[in-house]
Amino acid sequence: MKLHFRLRQITRQMWFLPAVFSLLALATVFAAQYATFLLPQELPFDVSERATETVLTIVATSMLAVATFALGTMVSALFGAAQGSSPRAVRLIAEDRSAQAPISIFIGSFLFSIVGIIALSSGFYSAPGRLILFGATILVVILLVGALIRWINKIPSIGQVGETIKRVEAATSEAFAEIAHQPLFGCLPATPAAENGSPLHAAKVGYVQHFRPDELQAVAEDFGLFIHVSARPGTYATPVRPLALVAGELTDAAEERIHKAFVVGSDRTFEHDPRFGLIVLSEIASRALSPGVNDPGTAISVIHNHVRILDRWFRTEPAVDGRPTFDRVSVDPIVPEHILNDAFRAISRDGADNIEVCQKLFEALRTVQAVSPEEFDVPVVRFASDALERVRKTMSHQADIETVEHAAQRLFHRQLPNASQDERHRTATEDHG
Repeated sequence: MKLHFRLRQITRQMWFLPAVFSLLALATVFAAQYATFLLPQELPFDVSERATETVLTIVATSMLAVATFALGTMVSALFGAAQGSSPRAVRLIAEDRSAQAPISIFIGSFLFSIVGIIALSSGFYSAPGRLILFGATILVVILLVGALIRWINKIPSIGQVGETIKRVEAATSEAFAEIAHQPLFGCLPATPAAENGSPLHAAKVGYVQHFRPDELQAVAEDFGLFIHVSARPGTYATPVRPLALVAGELTDAAEERIHKAFVVGSDRTFEHDPRFGLIVLSEIASRALSPGVNDPGTAISVIHNHVRILDRWFRTEPAVDGRPTFDRVSVDPIVPEHILNDAFRAISRDGADNIEVCQKLFEALRTVQAVSPEEFDVPVVRFASDALERVRKTMSHQADIETVEHAAQRLFHRQLPNASQDERHRTATEDHG
């Protein structure tokens, strides 16, 4: 599982797909000669070396310019995304396969053409080999036409705030879907015995990106331990924030194996860490609400994104079995208060003076409360009370304050905190009506 995580991280890097296409291009050039056994040695016609070289030269000269332009466009898009949305979202844009694939085809085609020209000039090919190379060149040209069309279609949206929000939402929903199926990664919920165990800290300070519950289970069985994972993915592990609490005799060998079961890096990742996606979306909304940008529409869009993400999370059924797979490992659950803070606290702070944003915020909180009342009822009421207090201290116009209070009233099962007498009467009337 740890190797799979590492491989997944590597394959999403921006250099990986161009490297794969380049290797395929080189393999195709050399395979053209060694695949001549598929054709008879004496052909009724012959493809001249000049014809193939001419096409390859055109592809080589044009693809160098196109690949340079495409890479420049990608760099500009990444810079624009960092400035206009959030630097934490840049990684998702760089990992976009729909943008990587055309650039990879451009680079691979350029390398294919250069190596093909060199091979032709050196007399490497026989007549059947030249025919196979010519056919491969035609296929490359067809691929290039398709890649150019896809790239032209991609240019208007790449790096735009709306497109960035969509990609962050997709990555966050994927992480929440994983958590919904296995909220505790197949482990037990936290127990008092485990929480009183010996703390085990990370070998270096950083964010927990991934951990292997199966390896922790094996260590616990081999050494007679019980391991409580106190650092879920996304936790910043420090000398005062341990990775795990271990009940039992912790030997050096067991400690080393537990350390190897965790992946600690310098940055948070979207995989296995759904809270990070909520934070990135909130950063985009917070930037949109800044005085220099003043784009409340983007903040409202982010609020709707949060509601969709949480609604999918609530409606996704857990694993059919439901029984823990690892009975010697426990994990802290996700705390509802943390989810609300990650998703809405920055918006409630920076949008406290915007009546439209506040109305949408309380509508979103009401939706979260209605969809998952067992877990989020009390946290939503507590969060809404704090957000309403911010509004009262920030807004100066009383009519705006009363409008926001009216939007927030159905979140509370009791009288609105510090509401005016008229507003209390209106709330009571509507509730009874």
